[in-house]
Amino acid sequence: MRRSITTLAATTLAAATVILAGQPVTSQATADDQVYVVAEAFTYDEGDAVTAAITAASAATECTDTTYALKTWKVGTLNWLYNGAGVPANIASTALGAITASTNTVAKGTNRCGLANLTTSTYTYGGTTTLKPQVSATATCTGNDNKSVTGWGTLPTKVLAYTCTYYNAKGVVIASDTLIDNVAYTWFTTKPANCTGQQYDLETTLTHERLHTAGLGHVDQTNNATQTMTPASSPCDTSRRLLGAGDYAGLKALATK
Repeated sequence: MRRSITTLAATTLAAATVILAGQPVTSQATADDQVYVVAEAFTYDEGDAVTAAITAASAATECTDTTYALKTWKVGTLNWLYNGAGVPANIASTALGAITASTNTVAKGTNRCGLANLTTSTYTYGGTTTLKPQVSATATCTGNDNKSVTGWGTLPTKVLAYTCTYYNAKGVVIASDTLIDNVAYTWFTTKPANCTGQQYDLETTLTHERLHTAGLGHVDQTNNATQTMTPASSPCDTSRRLLGAGDYAGLKALATK
């Protein structure tokens, strides 16, 4: 029986980033058998600071700022599944479409800058499933079944979505689960007229999460405010559904790793 060494690095995404030390589990695996997991939580921002930063950044910045941050993994081919159990009623008929759009945005590098599509990674929708994302209500990764499931459930306060990505010793993603909160926050897939309060865009959130799965890290909240990979998101914000120049450059850089 193969055994694996699993290392957990948990990152909380907010106005500031907190990294917990890796926790190795001892085994007798060879280097090629080792599997690693990284866990990332996308948390909400009440809006004022992030909105001000985006507003202050000129529209041109999103296509001139080529800043990006790389992680140690990347996607070659990923087959993902959707579990719609617990999807909020107001987006029950549109949630899968928004999640698919986000996934395709990352797969193709679809951007706000008129840059050519990328073909470096393949994300394939494999249909619906009764399997659950292997993410607990306390925001921990609960195991790797080699399936990539996106679904709904309870998460800790302020956590919008939580992704557990597994990659092998060669740095290639083998599975990635995403759990989206369905208790504390109101989601939309089409921005409401006169949007107010704690309403969040599902597509923006999932584009950010899929970029983490792809292998991108955070850029600076203030200096790179128009990029999708800033660590915080505001209510009612849809401006970063598609990639900025830095997000796009990061995906291109991953292709050469």
